[in-house]
Amino acid sequence: MAFDGWRPLEAVTVVDFTRMAPGGTATLLLADLGATVYKVEHPVGGDDTRHLKPKVGADSSAQHQYMDRGKRSVRADLKNSDDLARILELVREADAVIESFRPGVADRLGIGFRDLVALNDKLVYVSLSGYGQTGPRVAAAGHDLNFIGYAGLLSGSVPRALQADVSGGTLAALAIAAGVARARQDGTPAHVDLSLADAALALGGIQAAEALASHSLGVDVQTPLDGRAPCYQVYRCADGRSLAVAAIESKFWQRTLELMGRTEWISRQQDPALVPEFAAVIAGETQAHWVELLVEDDTCVSPVLEPRDIASDLHALERGSLREYDSAAGPLWQVASPFRNLATRSALAEHSTH
Repeated sequence: MAFDGWRPLEAVTVVDFTRMAPGGTATLLLADLGATVYKVEHPVGGDDTRHLKPKVGADSSAQHQYMDRGKRSVRADLKNSDDLARILELVREADAVIESFRPGVADRLGIGFRDLVALNDKLVYVSLSGYGQTGPRVAAAGHDLNFIGYAGLLSGSVPRALQADVSGGTLAALAIAAGVARARQDGTPAHVDLSLADAALALGGIQAAEALASHSLGVDVQTPLDGRAPCYQVYRCADGRSLAVAAIESKFWQRTLELMGRTEWISRQQDPALVPEFAAVIAGETQAHWVELLVEDDTCVSPVLEPRDIASDLHALERGSLREYDSAAGPLWQVASPFRNLATRSALAEHSTH
């Protein structure tokens, strides 16, 4: 359900043929905004996310409970004619369909765009694949790490967040919302070709624009976010934990150095040679020391939290960014819907009295 009861997509119905995180993210966002989502799962085993760890109950996992909350599970073997006919009846009344098969597979199953738009001529159909429906890598296998690697977003370590998967799912949800709005305006169907590789490029669009411009101009231009400047780095502390320093603006950089007693470095904000010196100072104290010294001031410095720390983050808790949801094993804490509608009737009524 939506975080605060804001359900602008309550009249929208989506049939979800996807598996795993990208499509799951797309329809999670839509379901959080009130859409009715039919999640099509295979009769044997269901969606792959059900079997991941940690398990929640006999037939679910923490990821499944998060990704598929608020959706209606429909078990169907698309290679079985009776099951397929049952799913096609849902499509007839749906506003949108999303699939994540490799190009050509949906057509072979009888659920390609041409098959379904023949049943529903206002349908918004999103094909969410690794590399898209065209191009040299059209049939290649891939996962998040591959897509962000091609996009220039990977620099040697495995990121904890699924960047291409989640950004691709978010763009797919946006495409569905936009396509449905257009279809209801003039009855125009849509077949959106959205690739996770393109989503990763879009995620790093600013950095790509800078790099492409530098290439076009034949020069190597250092930019604030390219990982070379000491003012925008992750530093390891004495206790093995880390500190994120994002003092891009000169006022934040100056205040950070004043508190550290290193004002002689103020003029070296963009000097890559300062990074090891700065790192050596940070490594001399614990994360807690730097939090007490820097984070409570206005410095754009913050602790790097471990996933287990999120459950005790007061800001996330007080905002309601984390909340309990019902699950197969009882109440389960999850990340809440990110959508907050502040223009509620009660808020507007209170405002009108002032």
